[in-house]
Amino acid sequence: MDNSSRRDFLYGLGASLGSVALTDLLAQDLQAESPDGPLAPKQPMHPARAKAVIMLFMEGGPSHIDTFDPKPQLSKLNVTESKRTSGLATGKRFYVGSPFGSRKVGDSGIDMCDQFIHLANKEVADELCVYRGCQAESLNHPEALLHMNTGSRLGQDPSVGSWVGYGLGSENQNLPGFVVMTELALPQAGSTNWSNGFLPAYYQGTRLRSKGAPILDLQPPSFRTREHQRKALDELAKLNDAHLERHKQHDVLASRMESYELAYRMQTAVPDIVLSLIHI
Repeated sequence: MDNSSRRDFLYGLGASLGSVALTDLLAQDLQAESPDGPLAPKQPMHPARAKAVIMLFMEGGPSHIDTFDPKPQLSKLNVTESKRTSGLATGKRFYVGSPFGSRKVGDSGIDMCDQFIHLANKEVADELCVYRGCQAESLNHPEALLHMNTGSRLGQDPSVGSWVGYGLGSENQNLPGFVVMTELALPQAGSTNWSNGFLPAYYQGTRLRSKGAPILDLQPPSFRTREHQRKALDELAKLNDAHLERHKQHDVLASRMESYELAYRMQTAVPDIVLSLIHI
C-alpha cells in the first residue's frame, strides 16, 4: 500500500486508534521528505507544540516595576543613594521606586500596576503568564540588550533566534532561519543582538528594513536571468567544494556557500511574503 492509499484508509477510521497511527505515518513521511541542509527541520527533544515564535523585545518600554513586578523595599529606598557598582557605568546612583501603585488581579492573583484598567479584567488577566526568572547584572542599555538577546553582556554568544534555528531548523528552506523587524533606528549594540556568535553564519538573523526594500539586492540586475544565476552558482559551488576538500578547517566557507544558495531561493520567495505582510 503506497503512502496515498494508507492515508485514505486511515483517514476513514476517524477519531480512533487509526488517527494515532496516521499521525505517526505522516510524521515519518515528513521526515523522509525533509530537505537536506543546516536549516532543515530537526527532531526536538520533546514533542513540538509551537509552529512559530514571535518575540517582542521593546527597548525603552515600561519598567517591570511599573507593570507586573512591584518592589516595596525599592519604594522605601526611593531617592536614597546606592553604593552598588556594575559594568561600565560610573558616577553616583540612586534608588528609584515606581510612582504607581500595584494590586493583585484575576483568580490567579498576579500583581499588576494600578494604571492598567482593561488588562486587569478577570477574563484578560487570567490568560497572562508573568515570568520573573529573567535577571541580569547589567546597568546600562547596550550591555542589557546583549545580555537579553544573546545571554552574554559582551555579545559574543549566539542570539536566541540563532539557537532556535540551530536546535529545531526551519520548515521553510526559502527563507532565513529567523528575521528581525526593527523600528526607526537600530537597537543599541546593533546587529550583534541577532548575531550567530560562534555558530555557523547561516544561523544569523536577517533584518527586514522598515523603509525602502525590506531586504537589499533581492532583485537581480536586468541583464542577469535566473538561469544565468543558477549556472554561476553551480560553477562557484564546484570551485568552493574543491577548495573545501583541500582545506577542511575553513568551515566559514561552507556557511558562505549555503548563504549564496539561500539568497538565490529568497529572490523568489521573499517578495510575495513581504507583500502579504503589507496587507495584514
